[in-house]
Amino acid sequence: MKPIRERATNYGAVGATAHFDFTRFPPKGFEVVQRRSRIGHGRPRFDAAVAALRTWKVQRLAGIEVDVVGTEEGTVYRPVGFQDGEATRAASVEPQQDFGPDGEPFLQPGDSVDQRIRFLGIQFHGPMRVIAVEEEPNSHGVILGSLEGHPEAGEERFTVEIAEDETVFLHFRAIVRNAAWYAKLGAPVSKALRSRYHDRYMDVLRSIDVR
Repeated sequence: MKPIRERATNYGAVGATAHFDFTRFPPKGFEVVQRRSRIGHGRPRFDAAVAALRTWKVQRLAGIEVDVVGTEEGTVYRPVGFQDGEATRAASVEPQQDFGPDGEPFLQPGDSVDQRIRFLGIQFHGPMRVIAVEEEPNSHGVILGSLEGHPEAGEERFTVEIAEDETVFLHFRAIVRNAAWYAKLGAPVSKALRSRYHDRYMDVLRSIDVR
C-alpha cells in the first residue's frame, strides 16, 4: 500500500461535517455522531484546549497512539471551505508551523497521521488526514478525514468553543461507516469500540493543565 502521505481519502463527502445541516442530509450509508461537553471555564482553559487539539493530545489522552506525517516541505494544500452552503476549495495556503506551549508543533491542513489502537491483543491502524483547520476568535476547529487503509470511512470534526459567559465546550461531529471486511463482519463491536473513544474525547480536555 502507498505511504500514508500519498493516500487518498476513502470517502467522498470531504468537508461534510463543516456543513451546518450535515445531520439532516448525511451521505448515504453513514452514521451521524454529534456530541457536546463542557470542559471548563475561562480563556486560559480555552487556549489550553486549543493547544491540545492542535497537538493530537485529544487522541493521545483518549488512549490512541499517534504517529504524525507532516506535509512535504514547500508543498501547498488547499483546505476545504464552505461558501453559501456549498463545499468549495479555499485559496492555497503555504505551509506554516506554529507551536504549542510545550514546544510541540501544531497540526496543519494536509498533515497525515497513523492512529493505532489495540483490541484483543491486535493492533489496528487508522490513517487520517487533516482536512481543514477552522480558526475564529471564540472557536477553533479541526476536521480529520479517513484515508485508504482505515477500517472505517468518514470524517471527524473537533471544535473547542468559548461562550459569552466564558464556559468552554468541546463539540464533536462525525460521519462514519465500516469499510474493512472485518469491521463490517463485527459491526456491533466496531460501533461499541468507536463509541468508547467518542466518549473519551468528551472527557480528556478537562484533565489538561491550564497555565
